[in-house]
Amino acid sequence: MHVFMIKQTNVIKRKTFVAREDLLNRLGEIAKAQGYSLFELVNEIFQLEIDSDGIDLSLKKMANEQRKIETARHAGFMLGLENVWYDMADLAYDKNKRLAQKSWFDAGVWFASRYTSEGHTTALSAFKGDLSAFTWNAPELYFKQTEKQVLIRVTSPRFTEAYTFLFASFLLGAMQRLGYKPTVQEVTRGVIRLDYVKEKEHGST
Repeated sequence: MHVFMIKQTNVIKRKTFVAREDLLNRLGEIAKAQGYSLFELVNEIFQLEIDSDGIDLSLKKMANEQRKIETARHAGFMLGLENVWYDMADLAYDKNKRLAQKSWFDAGVWFASRYTSEGHTTALSAFKGDLSAFTWNAPELYFKQTEKQVLIRVTSPRFTEAYTFLFASFLLGAMQRLGYKPTVQEVTRGVIRLDYVKEKEHGST
């Protein structure tokens, strides 16, 4: 148990907080590295939490969002305007449909390779988590694993026809690398429905 001194105007009031020793020690190290006292850092954390309360945020949510961005950057993603990506997809698809689909398929294979090469014990779950975190432009993304199947549903009224088919190619490539083969492929503008079963041996590309 640790006692923190919280100063309010000219009066110092005592408040008692129970904290894990390892967390408190680490917080003290962070404060020292940043040139703060522990008192200052604790009060700054309190103030951030209070300020974020009025805008539907929290320190945990902000940290999670920042973690997603850093993970995406590490995975090779880059930020861009949504309508520009759709325009570029349309141009590539109109120019050479087969080559554009192969490029996105290969990108899916490459992306999924990080889960098989980095020793993830649950590669599919890791892929599902990142896919949900990174696919900001799909308001409806459904990814369910059953005992025998993996079901993927993506719906977005903003997807162009070209982008829909190219994104489907990306998913096909990723799932192949993870060792799954498609049994259902239904793709129309703004709607992707893919059903998979596990191959007997892990697929490799």
